[in-house]
Amino acid sequence: MTKYKFSNKLMFALVMQDEEICEEFIQRLFPGKKVKSITFPNDIQITPEKTIVTGVLSKSVRLDVLFEGEAEVYDIEIQVEKEPELPKRSRYYQGMINLNTLERGGNYKDLKNTYIIFLCLFDPFEKYITQYTFEQMCHEVNGLTLGNDAKIIFINPFGRKDNKTDEEKAFFSYLQGTILDLPFAKLIDDSVKKARLHEEWKVEYMTLLLRDQDNY
Repeated sequence: MTKYKFSNKLMFALVMQDEEICEEFIQRLFPGKKVKSITFPNDIQITPEKTIVTGVLSKSVRLDVLFEGEAEVYDIEIQVEKEPELPKRSRYYQGMINLNTLERGGNYKDLKNTYIIFLCLFDPFEKYITQYTFEQMCHEVNGLTLGNDAKIIFINPFGRKDNKTDEEKAFFSYLQGTILDLPFAKLIDDSVKKARLHEEWKVEYMTLLLRDQDNY
């Protein structure tokens, strides 16, 4: 079998089940932010064909990564190819996460801060920056946000990296195929190598691939 890369959807899902990697990822995305705890919710269905990742080697199809901090929900997805409907897909995911929260018996005030994060292997808006963060803003009043605690973030390794730390630069270099001798990049690469030895997930990946071919 091919040596699956971190950018492979199922490999990405498998590696991101590591709490240490998730915490490191979020703390690099939001400098100064501390993730006190992480939980991976039990089976959360988005549609009959698509399930947010809920656990290593679960029976569900795993295309995204979902985990929760004490006051936030993070949905992270790897995006290899450019897709014109990506902004609308992010809107759909946002709505589905909110719906699942309310279905569990919550009220509007119980909705956690949500972050829909696309880790892209291309610059999605071609403005040459590594991170694009979107919130709902008022057109008539500069600087006024809706304050609904929902953010959509697109990250890519091809923008300017002037203000990034060495660890962040190492992570972006890793996404481009270069491994730098720094802890976070090595942590991910070691996890990828370990996952490659796990035969069970490869069988599941091939099953998913065959199912998609049948659907096509």
